Amino acid sequence: MSKTDTKINNSMLGRSEIQSMAEKLYLEGLNLSATETIELLKSTVAHNYGLLSQDPVIRAEGAWLYTRNGRKIFDGVAAYSAANLGHNHPLVREMLLHFLAHQSPTVLGRFMPDPFLALFGRKITEMTGYDCFLPANGGVEAPEGAIKLARRWGNNIKKVKGTPEIIYFAGCFHGRTLTVTQMLGDDIALDGFGPYVPGFKKIPFGDFAALKNAVNENTIAILIEPIQGEGGINIPPDGYLQELHNYARKNNVLVIYDEVQTGWGRTGKLFAWEHDGENCRPDILCFGKSISAGYAPVSGILARKELMDLFGPGSHGSTFGGCPISSAIAYAALHAIEMEKLPEQASEKGKYLMTELQKIADKSPHIESIRGKGLMIGIELKKGGPDGHHYSEIFMEKGMIVKDTHEWVLRFTPPIVASKDDLDYALKLMREVFIG
Repeated sequence: MSKTDTKINNSMLGRSEIQSMAEKLYLEGLNLSATETIELLKSTVAHNYGLLSQDPVIRAEGAWLYTRNGRKIFDGVAAYSAANLGHNHPLVREMLLHFLAHQSPTVLGRFMPDPFLALFGRKITEMTGYDCFLPANGGVEAPEGAIKLARRWGNNIKKVKGTPEIIYFAGCFHGRTLTVTQMLGDDIALDGFGPYVPGFKKIPFGDFAALKNAVNENTIAILIEPIQGEGGINIPPDGYLQELHNYARKNNVLVIYDEVQTGWGRTGKLFAWEHDGENCRPDILCFGKSISAGYAPVSGILARKELMDLFGPGSHGSTFGGCPISSAIAYAALHAIEMEKLPEQASEKGKYLMTELQKIADKSPHIESIRGKGLMIGIELKKGGPDGHHYSEIFMEKGMIVKDTHEWVLRFTPPIVASKDDLDYALKLMREVFIG
């Protein structure tokens, strides 16, 4: 037997040894007990997240999660919209298997040309109507990149004389890096992390008079979520975004949309800005989450060429941003989004859910209101009764994830590919919990 047959990629181990070791490592995780899992998480992993369950998830398919202790749970949050296509979408899975089977390079460094990044670039610009995109990893890197691009534009093109200012909105969520942490309203997220980066101004969400008062000669950009997700599924008043864009253009101010959660079909359009027409196309669009179908961290920004050309070699970058394996995954995910017709599915299913949830709210003493667009739905609870975390725990016990935000709102954002039977299961649990 030749050395090629017995050795893989110059590894010290032969093929059979590697296969045996890989199976052993996988089974070690698959067979780790619930108690051992929780103990290891508590003792070795930072406690920056609280656990909603003590029963580890070991398998996932479509809209469903399967746990160590044999439970089947409906995923009503879809990893904050990272799983719009559900879990383990077959097209993306097969693409990944082909990629690995052919020993394609998983990471190169952007100084080497990569065909999968080229295909990803062509597909995403064709689908969105933008000239260029900048690839990144986790979702927060998108607004970080947008902020850097806006500042370079403000300093080099608009040439503001004072400190460049970016306007943002109360109730927003753009991630948790030091730059954008200051925008959060949660004391837990803010306490002890200062001093913060200057050049940002907060105003109320949906208040046009406040926006007009905030814009000055040093304003370079307005950073906004077209629908606030973490803030409680907050939707701006009708016409607000049109007014915002008109005023921004009048004052030579860039508009940045953070559509990391609202993008890729979640609200019933490919992007939420499309609900308000081409006049509301942002100058810079932040995307992420389900662009990877939940397989890997992929995000980025989209912009017209003259803006994106302000980034030259060395001005911004990421080792894994746009790497071959992420690009191949995202390229397949974009095709899956088209094939599954996610915006149309979200629109149709969202109308059904909103109608049925309103019927539940009308009969429930616990629900204040139902709001949303497409499959991005918020259930506002009546204050004075049990809070959102209480209901999150109840739904988990019954077999569904519904996550609380801002104490009194339950966020319901199931995978867009969830079937009507899946959604009816969720509605059945809603009726049991809220009506009895």
